[in-house]
Amino acid sequence: MCTRYTLHQRKAAVDTVAKALGRAFREQGELAPDYNVAPTREVPVVALESGGQASLRGMLWGLLPFYERRAATAKLLPNARSETAASSPAFREAVACRRCLVPANGFYEWKSVQGRKVPMLFSLRGGESFAFAGIWQPGGSDGLDTFAILTTAPNTLVSPIHDRMPVILRAELMARWLGAAPLGSEAYAVLTRALVPDLMEVCELSEFLNSTRNNGPQCHEKPKIGGAAQLDLF
Repeated sequence: MCTRYTLHQRKAAVDTVAKALGRAFREQGELAPDYNVAPTREVPVVALESGGQASLRGMLWGLLPFYERRAATAKLLPNARSETAASSPAFREAVACRRCLVPANGFYEWKSVQGRKVPMLFSLRGGESFAFAGIWQPGGSDGLDTFAILTTAPNTLVSPIHDRMPVILRAELMARWLGAAPLGSEAYAVLTRALVPDLMEVCELSEFLNSTRNNGPQCHEKPKIGGAAQLDLF
């Protein structure tokens, strides 16, 4: 599943979504790059306002279903399986009426190497920014809005590392996903399928990334073996 991603080129990612929607967004507050986004972090998300206009605002990563709102220990859900989300009590209303775009520059998964967890960065070729297909839940007066990222079966680039991957939307599909009205089953299937592997690339990173407490450019350093950086591409 996708539980870590990078927004190290934050402005480029937000601008990519803005251009795809034909809008201009202005972020409020801290605009620092985030190399190690993890669940429970507040990040920029594009969603429709009640008037039908797209806006950029901060949301908490980890959707809080309506039935968990009064729970003593609420369970936040960072991901939703695209194949079942439309019928799941936790996600079906959001899939139908609250689809959002989550700007990003890449996502991480880990491979096991002799008992070690080695981070891998998956991104689009040429450093192209994109958006994850997301769904969101209003937070009400007592908290921030929350969101989840949809996942799907992996393409051949991701499958050697993990059995799921996030749904990635390039610019031409962003406006089709964003919305507050139900999608037909055929349109939903097209929008939530895995991105073709030829559009993606992957590289191995230093284990510095493994801790969610670590951030900054060092997260993207390559592992050093014998004094030389090693790049592991599939």
